[in-house]
Amino acid sequence: MNHPSTMPSSLKQVVAALRSPLSSPQLLGDILVASTLALLAVMELSSMGTRPVEVAAVLLATAPHAVRRIVPWQAVTLTVIGAAGLVASGFLVSRMPLAVLASGVLSFYTILRGVRRRVAWLLTGCVMAGMVLVVMLFFARSGLGGLGGLPSLLLHNARVGLWIVGAFAAVVGPAFLADVRRSRGEIREVRADNLENLRQQAAMAERARIAREMHDLVAHSVSMIAVQAETAPYTLDNLDDRAKQEFAEIATSARTTLTEMRRLLGVLRADITTTMETAPQPGLARLPELIEQHDGEVDLDIVGERVPVPQAVDVSAYRIVQEALTNARVHAPGARVSIELAYRPGLLALRIADNGPGPSGKTESGHGLVGMRERALALGGWFEAGPGPTGGFLIQAGLPLE
Repeated sequence: MNHPSTMPSSLKQVVAALRSPLSSPQLLGDILVASTLALLAVMELSSMGTRPVEVAAVLLATAPHAVRRIVPWQAVTLTVIGAAGLVASGFLVSRMPLAVLASGVLSFYTILRGVRRRVAWLLTGCVMAGMVLVVMLFFARSGLGGLGGLPSLLLHNARVGLWIVGAFAAVVGPAFLADVRRSRGEIREVRADNLENLRQQAAMAERARIAREMHDLVAHSVSMIAVQAETAPYTLDNLDDRAKQEFAEIATSARTTLTEMRRLLGVLRADITTTMETAPQPGLARLPELIEQHDGEVDLDIVGERVPVPQAVDVSAYRIVQEALTNARVHAPGARVSIELAYRPGLLALRIADNGPGPSGKTESGHGLVGMRERALALGGWFEAGPGPTGGFLIQAGLPLE
């Protein structure tokens, strides 16, 4: 037995395919089709009276179909050799078993799928030119008056005409099918790229919005520090000059920090076309107001003892619930929505579910889901979205409190 390193490369590919569990369904399907083609071809030959060499040629022309996806060029070469063996034994193309022709067409189609569009049509043109040359040579040597006798032959022998038309269709048809399949694949790739670009743009926009909200929260705190540092010398008695200087430096540092934050926000704002929000950032305290504005029944359940949460978590939790209600109103109008806020040690868990029809496609493509995920991940939390265990749509998120 040969060592694997001494095997031909095509044989190595076949062995690897047989061992791979991922490609076994397609491979088993090809083996089944090849076995069917070989059986049909042998049965068709048996009705004509066959010799062993013809049976061998038929098997050589049909069996390679089993590995046409693994070694397409070798498969089509063996198919052509088998068909040529039948022709050499006295079979005309018009008497060629249909199973042999089907095996050749499938192998040729597999080759066209695996090459570029220009190469595929070039191969198709070469095959058609070869067929035209064969037809010309046949009529030149047939004693039927050369090509000038073709019209009369087609009029008196419709079977020959059908075989000629069928032969050309068997070449052009796979070329068109391969081209259509290739075009569909290109369209799917373009759509996937466009979808990914849209998701990235949505993520960037949401990150900028989060940054603006965080800027408002932090800017308020830093402004309070600056104000308190500036007013401390006037509200506190018996401050020496060193303490007053330190308060002045604290105020200066706070003002400088605010300026740098505004510059950073200006950079983020340059890529965002939406207008700045001037209203105070909402938090969980405004959930009842948000629920009242929703068109539909909403249940709010608080689990655990409420504890003060950081402002960033407060705003992000509100925005996640707000976006979840928007999704429910758009994709499941009239559905009942249940909201659960669970205060756990060091974590605020959100669970928003509806009893609507559930997702109709991929749940990762929605821009709202992208924004909710960005908010949770920005705080070091987690986010999940998908069909609920009993139907509908379920959104879950965890926001750390520390």
